[in-house]
Amino acid sequence: MSHSPERMSSYRRHFEDISSSSTSYQVRVSSPSPTRRDARTRSAIFTHGGSGGGTVVRRTMSSTQRSGAAGGTMCAGMEGGIDLDAAATENQAFLSTRSVERQEIVILNDRLAVYIDKVYSLEQQNKQLEMEVEGLQNRFVEPSGLHLLYEQQLRELMKIADKMQVQWDLALAAKDAIVGQLEMIKAKYEEALENRKVAELEIEAFRPDVDVATSAWIALEKQLEQLEVELKFPQRVQKQEIGELMAQVYSGHSSSQSSFALPDLSAALKQIQSQYNEIAHVDKARSVREEITSTRKDIQNKERDQDALNDALEAEINEATERYKTELEDLQARIEALETTKEKIAHHLREYQDALNIKMALEIEITTYWKLIESEDLRLSSMEICTEHMAIFSFKISLELPVLFIDRTYRDL
Repeated sequence: MSHSPERMSSYRRHFEDISSSSTSYQVRVSSPSPTRRDARTRSAIFTHGGSGGGTVVRRTMSSTQRSGAAGGTMCAGMEGGIDLDAAATENQAFLSTRSVERQEIVILNDRLAVYIDKVYSLEQQNKQLEMEVEGLQNRFVEPSGLHLLYEQQLRELMKIADKMQVQWDLALAAKDAIVGQLEMIKAKYEEALENRKVAELEIEAFRPDVDVATSAWIALEKQLEQLEVELKFPQRVQKQEIGELMAQVYSGHSSSQSSFALPDLSAALKQIQSQYNEIAHVDKARSVREEITSTRKDIQNKERDQDALNDALEAEINEATERYKTELEDLQARIEALETTKEKIAHHLREYQDALNIKMALEIEITTYWKLIESEDLRLSSMEICTEHMAIFSFKISLELPVLFIDRTYRDL
């Protein structure tokens, strides 16, 4: 194959210039080491701008220049035994390979930029979620003192409930005492009723005796009146006879003195005997009268005692009835007051139960929010860990891929 000397001289000048300008690349091509790989890896510079969300990836092409210089040096070192057409073909293949590698590097850089944008967007989302979590924590942990106000009101309601419970116990004790007093009063009232019944039974038992005594008294009074009437007539007759007898005695005494004759005294003795009998009958009537008077006095005393007993029983019954009515009204008023207090206590207990239900609902809601916040924290922490791992993995890939391509290029060379 024939080559023009101008073309040959241009390649020679190109490779000679490269070989004369960088002799150190010949050594690098002959013995690539891991240290030089790290140096070539560090030559890739990535610039990340956060204002617009875009990413500019810049990388120096020192490895390309080095590889080109190395190829020129090889050609220059072997120019005595290599065909220029073969060198041109190899150079053309090398340039096409380099262009393909550049395109791959551009694609990889674009992918790396997409990864970095995604990492940045995830970081922004993470910050936004952290702000939301912080806002939720501030809202539900200390929601403008609502929890403290709720606890204060709950403590006040507990105090009111305790006071109402004490009042309820006192009211129950007072009610029990009043019920005991009421039972005692009922027992006294029943005892008074029993005493009244006993007194009425005694009065009914004494009534026949009183009736008998009254009838006897009436009969004795009638007999007394009859005896008085009968006694008045013998007394008049007796007085007349005594007067006549005295007149006869005086006249007989005067005649006896004059005639010295004995009078006939048998008739006079009979008359005196009859008079003595009448006097005894009068004494008997007097004793009967005295007995009637004493019986009348006894009957009057018994009637007075009975009336006094009836009056005392009536007064005691009236007093017990009035006292029972008064105490019953007082107990009724107390029972009504206790019923009112019971209703108030029941109302407060319902309010307390409602407050407890509200407390339980709030506690359940707070617990639910805490669980949501904890789950969100776990999710965000896992996302953050995944994001960090992805960022580290992407950064490692971005660091290792150029090195792999460069190493492959050197191996191909």
